[in-house]
Amino acid sequence: MNEAPPDEIDIRLDDAAPVGDAVARAERLQRDASDPRASVFVSASAGSGKTKLLIDRLLRLMLPLAEPDPRTGEMRIIPGIDPARIQSLTYTKAAAAEMATRLQSVLGRWVTMSDDNLDQELRKLDVPCSEATRDAARALFAQVLDCPGGMRIGTIHAFCQSLLRRFPLEAAIAPQFQLMEDPDTASALHQALETEILETASRGSGEGFAALSQKREYNSVKEFAAKLYGARGSLSGFRRMSSSTLDDLETTCQRLLSLEHVDLLMALEACLTPRDEAGLRDAAKQLAAFGTPAARARLEAMMLWLNTPVEARDVEAWRKVLLTVKDTPLKPVAYASKKYQESHAHLIAVIVSEAERFIEALRQYQLHEVYHLTITSLALIFGALRRLDGDKARRGLVDYEDLIAATQNLLRDPGAAWVLFRLDGGIDHLLLDEVQDTSPAQWDIARALTEDFFSGAPLRESHALRPRTIFAVGDFKQSIFSFQGAKPQAFLDARADFSARVRQANQKWRAPSLDVSFRSSAPVLQLVDAVFANPLAAEGMAAFHAGDETGIPRHRPARRGHWGRVEIWPKLPRAEKDDAIDPWKPATRANPSRLTAQRMADAIAAWLREHLGRAPRPGQPPLEPGDVLILVRRRSPFLWALVRALKSANIDVATLIRANLTDQLAVQDMIALAEVLLLPQDDLKLATVLTSPLGDLSDQSLMALAAGRGARPLIVTLQARHHERPEWTLAWEMISGLQARLDFAAPYDILADALGRYGGRARFLKRLGVEARDALDDLMTMALQYDAGHAPSMQGFLAWLQESDGAVTRDAEAESSAVRIMTVHASKGLQSRLVILPDTAPQGGGRRVTSP
Repeated sequence: MNEAPPDEIDIRLDDAAPVGDAVARAERLQRDASDPRASVFVSASAGSGKTKLLIDRLLRLMLPLAEPDPRTGEMRIIPGIDPARIQSLTYTKAAAAEMATRLQSVLGRWVTMSDDNLDQELRKLDVPCSEATRDAARALFAQVLDCPGGMRIGTIHAFCQSLLRRFPLEAAIAPQFQLMEDPDTASALHQALETEILETASRGSGEGFAALSQKREYNSVKEFAAKLYGARGSLSGFRRMSSSTLDDLETTCQRLLSLEHVDLLMALEACLTPRDEAGLRDAAKQLAAFGTPAARARLEAMMLWLNTPVEARDVEAWRKVLLTVKDTPLKPVAYASKKYQESHAHLIAVIVSEAERFIEALRQYQLHEVYHLTITSLALIFGALRRLDGDKARRGLVDYEDLIAATQNLLRDPGAAWVLFRLDGGIDHLLLDEVQDTSPAQWDIARALTEDFFSGAPLRESHALRPRTIFAVGDFKQSIFSFQGAKPQAFLDARADFSARVRQANQKWRAPSLDVSFRSSAPVLQLVDAVFANPLAAEGMAAFHAGDETGIPRHRPARRGHWGRVEIWPKLPRAEKDDAIDPWKPATRANPSRLTAQRMADAIAAWLREHLGRAPRPGQPPLEPGDVLILVRRRSPFLWALVRALKSANIDVATLIRANLTDQLAVQDMIALAEVLLLPQDDLKLATVLTSPLGDLSDQSLMALAAGRGARPLIVTLQARHHERPEWTLAWEMISGLQARLDFAAPYDILADALGRYGGRARFLKRLGVEARDALDDLMTMALQYDAGHAPSMQGFLAWLQESDGAVTRDAEAESSAVRIMTVHASKGLQSRLVILPDTAPQGGGRRVTSP
């Protein structure tokens, strides 16, 4: 039975909304922002034409300008900038590739375009139309192709790598350094940590290391080490702390924990030594006669603990006797029934007084324990990191964070000032994309590159005619990569810093906001504006728009007449007891929808099944699965329940949630195949492979093969009987063929044969759907990375893959024929006709509800 339809926010104001001159406004804003004579810091909302703006900026920099001569007043043509003197930095390789492709596409069209059409293109860019400017525009295609190394469009890491290749000695790194990919870095860190632990243990672990091994699992220390290593570029004082002595670390941790004197044994003794043991014994003995059975058991445990020698007492046992799970004193009823509490209040007071004393002593003990565990962990991890850095230096290896740090140090070093001079002569214009995700260290590099852009006299006469500029574009509210070092405050600081520098140089400065959306329809945009009209919701944006007289700008839709709809599904109440499944009665029918998450998922699937294929309005195209976007907060049981419900309703669905590569079913089957090739006698793994899309055996076919074989391994049975059935023959040919090449072929070649030559990919897609495609592609990409830097070894590849903890990346915009399920963070910049927001907020006040 389906749930009732949800409370809906169904805004259909796209025709009534005042679109007006939204497109003309957007074109004007983009024309001002792409002015090649001004330094610009653009705030561009998702879908506001940011990529087009970047392309326009590049084109206008390279094209001629027309302006009046200050001496004669006559119009003069100023040549464009050499493409080799423009540096564009983007956040991802995909963004850099898209920008380069779109730029080449525009320039390629200009070569064959008629004069009239080309003039129209040039007028849109405020470029004078003449024979000379048309020739210059058509020549740009060849100029860009002839640039040494191509147009300078790439990621910040690619730029740093190129710079360090040019100046390795000045940066104090190996001239022929090799870049480590993330999986190699994770594997090297793991090995360094294991080696450090073994050597620490062999030297005599000491009390600190013994306590750490008892209190913390290895995986937690390993994760802590990975987080510290990954964040070392953004942690202030990290390099100083990582090279500190043990005494320095102890001093730092004492200051952070507000500990004047550290003595763990003394703190432990304070916990285990009550102030009035005799009084406690007497109180426990007398109260035991007036309490409930539970109270008597607690008091007996108290007397047993008090009768134990101090050196054998346990802190946790005393904690359970005196405190609640929230570490507050137990109520009097824990020691005596209500009837006797008043008459024995003085005895209860003795126990409560001890509980209050113990709370403070326990807090001090916990602080001391945290201090010792932290010191031991940091000493261990910093030792491993120093070991890793030494190994990298000997082998000439650097990782991505090293590229940033080395470049930052190189550009800061006064002794390498001539490096900046060399760069200063080669870069006249800097373009930065997605600056909301730029870390403070990366901003330092941008500042160093533009140090002389706005100071002193122009280096060349051309700089006086076309001043050197910086251009940055991003969206403050889309800064979601804090785990990678991005800080929204750095965005604001950089904008203020560049504004001051440009204005002091008496050059043009602009900081426009692009608020016209070419992606979303009016209903979606109006809902967003309605949310941020609330002061509480707008508080996070207040800092960015503090200087704007109008406050937070409202979105302007450029799409007129487009239907849109936003649905907010409310939380569902818990199932009543009458509807709940009785665990003591045998189930007579499948009833998974009793769970709240499943009920919500079933309701959404039923509602979509009813509305898909229908035109939302007369004259509008029917609603297709690709028009639907469902946003969730995170991976949860509700997510998988929703996927299951949609597939059960025969609705195509694409789960675009970031997931570990090794958690994907297709990848797990491929790993199982590799393990079978290494150890064919593993019957369970072989059975897994045979019933997977790789083997394509049904359960009945597997039972027919395995039943009655006695003690013989399954692989021997398959070898002896494979000729009896066609599916057995295909499975045996695949396994035996791959195993014959295992000792000399690279892992990529083995996996490629399994997917291609033996038809594994086609069977994966047939059984698991299109979602298996990206997982398999990412697996093959990982195999290529491994083959490029390691000896061919399937066993080594499997260990490296497990260590890498890679994630499946999928192109959300490519999934045009299925319902998309995404997290809110991952969906930034996307658009959809129908957006569904299941209310997955945590349980709050009011009526009792459950968050799916």
